[in-house]
Amino acid sequence: MADENYKFNMKYLLGVSMVAALGGLLFGYDLVVIGGAKEFYELVYGLTSDAIIGWAVGSCIVGCIIGAMCVGKPVDLFGRKKMLAISAILFFISAIGSGYAPTFFQFVIYRIIGGIGMGIASTVSPMYIAEIAPEKMRGRLVAIQQLNIVLGILLAQVVNYAIAKSHPIPKNIENARPIATIIGTQCKKLAEKDSSEKEFSTEKLFNSKQKAFIESGSFLKSVPAEIVDRNVINSQLLKDKAHITASQATAIVKYYDDKLMQTWNGQSGWRWMFAAEGIWAFLFFVCLYVVPNSPRWLCKVEKDDKARKVLQKIGGDQYAEVYLADIKATLVGSHHIKEFAELLKPKMLKILIIGITISIFSQWCGINVIFNYANDIFKAAGYDVSGVLLSLLYIGITNFLFTIVAMATIDKLGRKKLIFIGAITLAMSYTALGFCFFTQSKGIHILALVLLSIAFFASSIGPVTWVLLSEIFPNRIRGLATSIAVLAMWVANFVLAQTFPILFNHLGFAKTFWIYAGVCLIGSVFILLCVPETKGKTLEQIEREFVD
Repeated sequence: MADENYKFNMKYLLGVSMVAALGGLLFGYDLVVIGGAKEFYELVYGLTSDAIIGWAVGSCIVGCIIGAMCVGKPVDLFGRKKMLAISAILFFISAIGSGYAPTFFQFVIYRIIGGIGMGIASTVSPMYIAEIAPEKMRGRLVAIQQLNIVLGILLAQVVNYAIAKSHPIPKNIENARPIATIIGTQCKKLAEKDSSEKEFSTEKLFNSKQKAFIESGSFLKSVPAEIVDRNVINSQLLKDKAHITASQATAIVKYYDDKLMQTWNGQSGWRWMFAAEGIWAFLFFVCLYVVPNSPRWLCKVEKDDKARKVLQKIGGDQYAEVYLADIKATLVGSHHIKEFAELLKPKMLKILIIGITISIFSQWCGINVIFNYANDIFKAAGYDVSGVLLSLLYIGITNFLFTIVAMATIDKLGRKKLIFIGAITLAMSYTALGFCFFTQSKGIHILALVLLSIAFFASSIGPVTWVLLSEIFPNRIRGLATSIAVLAMWVANFVLAQTFPILFNHLGFAKTFWIYAGVCLIGSVFILLCVPETKGKTLEQIEREFVD
């Protein structure tokens, strides 16, 4: 069914899509804000073990799993709009609560609440936009969801950077703490070895700036003599092989951790990073009053007159009559079906498996490791606190710009070609990134490869995943099927967040990125063989071709 002859109300379509996609903005903000605050809340809450550090990041993903798991039936029963309003309320509670939380337990509870909002919004926002969008522009309009996720990520990074720089960390702490962390890591590795080795190599351990800082005698300059003999430590670090005891390393790390925690950012700044999200959550809730219910949901609950009015506002009287008839034809008998039983039918199950696999791949391709653990990646590459936050800002800008590239190409190149290209190029950039860490190569090229990986993902896998999930499921079970696919996405995200610290600590950054490169290659084969092309087809046409 072609829609070229209809005159669409583009201002209305764009406005409604932007409001619905504000759920994506909050999703992106909530997902990434933790990266900028991580340096500080780990000290405040005294987080040390890999499992607990992973839980701090992954707890909101548990909420996402709950939200996605529970939204399937309610979104079909109460409608897309009401569920988006509930997600806005949950985002607001989470923002204020996470910023306030005096204990780690309370922090986790509020992060889970925000995660439930994320699970709801990530399921419902693209679904809603797909159900109001004409087919020839559906890819671009649904991709607004990904654009807003990217804007949320960029917003979180801008807010984090602005808050951190409003009260700059003293230079002696900022320059010395990364060196202390490196020393602590090396001594920990020596202690874990079952040998009598007591020295670690200083070759390639520090970048040029850090070496100059040590050589100038500035490192440990402010440390009291009763804590550690700074002259002895500095002289050891200037040798090819350094001998520093575990107790000395622990004392140095603790001193600089305590100093960082006593700064304004360590006490209050990181809390404002979370609380700032409340502004956007409130805006989202208010703006939802101006959007209509989805015409396809209105038909599903037999409110045809209201559905007709929405369709008329989108494309005029003729468009409304033609599309209303087509929508109703796909819903014949849908009021009596058992949705779970319907999903188990062979053709329906096949398309559900494709949706679940795409969802899992979008997470296991590893890109969220860069967002959630960028702090650790850039610290390993030799960046200080300000350098990490600035690098995060570069990531957000790159993500935003290349998502716009995807929006310009998704309705021209098609979904399948774009996501396939993304999988192959991401595998290549991860392979190069792993090689850099394997050779202990540090500096600007690490940032360049990270930005290249973000660019490949943002221009392909990121937006295409949401578009495909919003398109491939039939009208009569779209809410439940989309919920299951997004549930699979968040389970995969949780596994990723929990396993990365373990992989990194046991295998190192190099082998970990090579594993993600392998996943991308496997994903590219699946995409080539199994993923259908949906470009330029109505949701009802897609349903007839792939399911009926």
